[in-house]
Amino acid sequence: MGQLSMIDVKHLDRYVAGDRALRDEILAIYEEQVETWVSMLDPTAGDDAWRDAAHALKGASRGVGAWELGDLCASAEEMIGGAADVTKRSEVVTRLREILTATIDDVRRLRTVQV
Repeated sequence: MGQLSMIDVKHLDRYVAGDRALRDEILAIYEEQVETWVSMLDPTAGDDAWRDAAHALKGASRGVGAWELGDLCASAEEMIGGAADVTKRSEVVTRLREILTATIDDVRRLRTVQV
């Protein structure tokens, strides 16, 4: 099995050198922390806080192979300065939450099945 819908399992398995216990531990940490990072993406936040939260979530997501979430975070990172429109940021946060829900569902499923 190469990819569940939101997590690139082959990437993740390479990252942990096939160690199932390590993979599950990393996924558990990811699951615990992503909601905190998303909550830090306040559309009214200053540029530094916005960029830092988007960057942290992007890195963690790409680390576990959650490419769609990581790519959206990369776009969010650029929403600073003149591009820091609160309405657009709010739309990104809404989309991030939708993708995050699907990603966490896959994380939970992956942790309960033998892959």
